[in-house]
Amino acid sequence: MPPAISVVIRTFNSAGTLPEVLAKLEPQPDDEIIIVDSGSTDATLEIARKHHARIIIAEKPFNHSKSLNLGFRAAKNPWVLVLSSHCIPIEPDFLSAHRSAIVRFPANVAVGYGSASMTGEGRLKGAKEEALVFSKDDFDRVRGAVAGNTNSIYRKTAWEELSFDETIRTGEDLIWFEEMMRRNYRYAYISRAKTLYDNRGSLGYMFRKGFSEQRAYNHLAHGPMTLWDLAGAFKGVLKMTGKIRVGIAARRCAHILGAFFGSYFSPNNEPEK
Repeated sequence: MPPAISVVIRTFNSAGTLPEVLAKLEPQPDDEIIIVDSGSTDATLEIARKHHARIIIAEKPFNHSKSLNLGFRAAKNPWVLVLSSHCIPIEPDFLSAHRSAIVRFPANVAVGYGSASMTGEGRLKGAKEEALVFSKDDFDRVRGAVAGNTNSIYRKTAWEELSFDETIRTGEDLIWFEEMMRRNYRYAYISRAKTLYDNRGSLGYMFRKGFSEQRAYNHLAHGPMTLWDLAGAFKGVLKMTGKIRVGIAARRCAHILGAFFGSYFSPNNEPEK
């Protein structure tokens, strides 16, 4: 019997994209959808109820790890899919793509990553197999396509061994992933489980997001971003002209600009107070 999946989606005023996300899931009878909400004031919860999702309210202040841990604790199934509320599945058989991959995972695969890109295309170029399994020795080669909590399916027993760190503001996905690699767990890339990354936050929000995230990662960086780095990042967005909507491109540029300025500040990954 195919394994049942618990889908955990963190929300905050996500009414702009949540209907499209939920409409593409097509859960089976034993699957479940869990919404962990952080105080939405728009139609987010109404949309969640319409799709028969379980709703969990996360107490303030917001913390990425806390919201995820709440969802995992509530999940009843052996596999938990973490999906961003602004990552819209490309195909209607999205859950089936995850399901058919995890039944083939070796027992030491802790997590499988699907794509979340601004074009909806896969991020691991040339991947034709339904699922590719990697070890820690492969990380430098495939790091751009793995380690994120936008579209990731976890073996729940692996999370029970190590939950997400609630003492940090962001980066919980990479910290968890790196520790599991140290414990010799393996990970996978699921080529058919694609999503379109369509964060519809304001330009100011995306700038602040980039600024905050960069400060959280500054302890890993090799110094501030240069103007050359900035130009290269903008060039990458420009190359996608015609493949992405103007709004997506503008928000990505705002995020990049925020990261550029954030790289000149001291590291700070303390949770919100």
